[in-house]
Amino acid sequence: MAKDIESKLHNRRVRMRDMRQKHLATIEPVQDTVPGTVFSIGGSIFPERGSRYVWVHEWGAQASQQQALLPYGLSVFDGAGVIMQRAPKAPYQYEIIRLNTSPYPGAVGEDSDIGRASVEPHGQNHQYPTEATKGPDPTLVWNAGLQMLKSVARETDFRVTVGPAVYYNGLTRRWFPTQEVNLAIYVPAAGNAVHVLVYLDIVLGSIMTVSSAEVVKPIVPDFPDPPKSSIPSAYFYIEDTDTTLDMVADYIDARPLLTFQGGGLSILSTTPGQQLFSNSDLDWEVGKIVTSGGDVVVSGGDVVWSPT
Repeated sequence: MAKDIESKLHNRRVRMRDMRQKHLATIEPVQDTVPGTVFSIGGSIFPERGSRYVWVHEWGAQASQQQALLPYGLSVFDGAGVIMQRAPKAPYQYEIIRLNTSPYPGAVGEDSDIGRASVEPHGQNHQYPTEATKGPDPTLVWNAGLQMLKSVARETDFRVTVGPAVYYNGLTRRWFPTQEVNLAIYVPAAGNAVHVLVYLDIVLGSIMTVSSAEVVKPIVPDFPDPPKSSIPSAYFYIEDTDTTLDMVADYIDARPLLTFQGGGLSILSTTPGQQLFSNSDLDWEVGKIVTSGGDVVVSGGDVVWSPT
């Protein structure tokens, strides 16, 4: 008898709950969910100390800076993806309902989840075409970020890979694909250290290396001078006890920024008698244009460049 009464009471409570939920659904419109990303201001994701709200950027909204209610039991971090929903009543504040583990909208061919860094496409925010038209969050590009002719050590041995680049040998446009070199031969004698220069020979079109003289540690070795007709890539510091190269401790970028014009001849005029320079036989010589066609000769009389 008691069990029957308890069962009836339970069923009645269930019916009352269902009726209440149906009633609330008729007076509170269903709110769409939107994805967002938690971000920080001044090093904190919380607008105020002890706040239950966090800063959130709503995807697809320009310059969106929202405060969203963080429910108890849910932990988020700077860069976390979240799913939000507006409260059905004023002031219609955003509430975080769960973490977002889906790829960001519009992602094609990607199976990685949002994790810490995935955001919607927003490249224009970081573009820096001119001082007058840069985006709200411009990205500053440093020499280390440029991959042309960049030397990258494997950091497991002494092998170094030099990245591709377009360069000029005189007036000839050339393409360097990529090349790996091994600097193990430059490990100095016990107690010594050296600097090794990795460079592109613009005549041969290949990577070459040259070492400084060995010095006794802790004396700093000299930096080898770049040979003529070369484009420097990087210096590597090597000690006698090294077994690998380190991109932080041993690497020094030697690339001349935006000057990938090698040591060749650049003709700006074909006026007879104009004095020019030429790298004939990999050595600098003074020459003069002696014909209206633009031929250049050196002291020996040999034509070292001709426009035809």
